This record gives sequence, structure tokens and C-alpha cells, in this order.
Amino acid sequence: MTASAARSISTDPVSLWGHVIEGFQGTNRHLHRTIAQEFSLTAAESEAVLRLGRSPEHRLPMTELAGQVAFSTGGVSKVADRLARRSLARRVANEEDRRVIFLQLTPEGVEVAGRLRARVHEVVQATFVDVLGAERALAVAEAMAVLAEARRD
Repeated sequence: MTASAARSISTDPVSLWGHVIEGFQGTNRHLHRTIAQEFSLTAAESEAVLRLGRSPEHRLPMTELAGQVAFSTGGVSKVADRLARRSLARRVANEEDRRVIFLQLTPEGVEVAGRLRARVHEVVQATFVDVLGAERALAVAEAMAVLAEARRD
């Protein structure tokens, strides 16, 4: 859709929301197809690796990781199992509270997280920032952050 076509979009809230969803889903599908082809990671696995990669000591309590990526604890456990089978992450007991289990990237996982972050940056730059322009991309991100904050209970 060109900039002139964007100005002709209906202001009906249902139509507006539909365009937001369609734009996000199409862009997100492209991103995850690219990641799956290049890294053999599912969307859930790549999200976990990215979050662990930017966390202190490259680890998070599994319950916190589940909350961040909106998984059940069972779902994050399956992701942890798959990452462990690939030697990208391991479970680590918390020395202070044995009930808490961390998921921590291995050295190989840290390396993959760095390459993954760089590739996600490239794809998002090309399919989101470059398409919208830096100013509009920032406005969209700010608007979505406001919506996310409004829904936190």
C-alpha cells in the first residue's frame, strides 16, 4: 500500500484494527520464516534465545521467561527441552532457592543469540523501518507500547 492509499483507509475502528493485525502478521510471518530457514528455530525458540541473550548472565527463571513470552510453564519447558537438545541452553538450579530453575544459554547459545539478534535486526529494518520510515516506525512502536501498558493488570 502506498502512502496515498494509506490516507484513504477507513477510520472505522474495526477496519483500523484489521490493518494493524494484517500488517503485523504478514511482517511477523516473514521474519519467522526467515529465522526458521536460517537458524532452524521456531518462533517460540527464537523468542526465548533472544530474551536470554539480552538477560544478565544469559539466563532467566523459567517462570519469568514463560511470563515474558506468554507461554504456559509447560510450553516453556518444551522450548527448554528443544534448546537443550541442540546444546543452546541448559537448566540451572538456583543455589539460593532450589525451587527456582533458570534457563541459561550455553556458550554456543550465546553465539547463536548474537547472530540471531543481528539477523532479526536486518529483517526488521528492511520490512518495518525502511518500509514505514524511521519516524512512522517509532510512532507505531510507541503506540503499541501504550496499548501494552494499558492492558497490564
